[in-house]
Amino acid sequence: MGSVIGRVALPLTASAAQLAAALVVLGPPGWSDAWDFFGSRSPTFTAALAASRLTVTAIAALMVVWALGRAMRAAARGVAGRRRETVAGAAVLATGLLILAAGLGHHLTAPSVDLGGGSVKEASQAVAR
Repeated sequence: MGSVIGRVALPLTASAAQLAAALVVLGPPGWSDAWDFFGSRSPTFTAALAASRLTVTAIAALMVVWALGRAMRAAARGVAGRRRETVAGAAVLATGLLILAAGLGHHLTAPSVDLGGGSVKEASQAVAR
């Protein structure tokens, strides 16, 4: 019985921790900017960052839902399969690496402004965006 609880509780705890980590590291997704990225003909850098935050957060939330589904199935049947446990572990690992990569990219890159060949007015407008 303890083995079944461990197989159910660990993925649920890990996926919940990943969702919390995604929200802490990346911040809450900017919904309007993210939808601007998906719907606009010329998305901005801010919209692209918001869309990536939304995507990573959505994947982490789906992992929590998946772990909850596995927990409910295991509670109903009383068993958790080994193969699904391996798939769940791989999915949790992949999601964690995605959060790590997105967080590093988010914190290490700053938007750059190309000032070559433009006027001071154009540069000021680019920085204001």
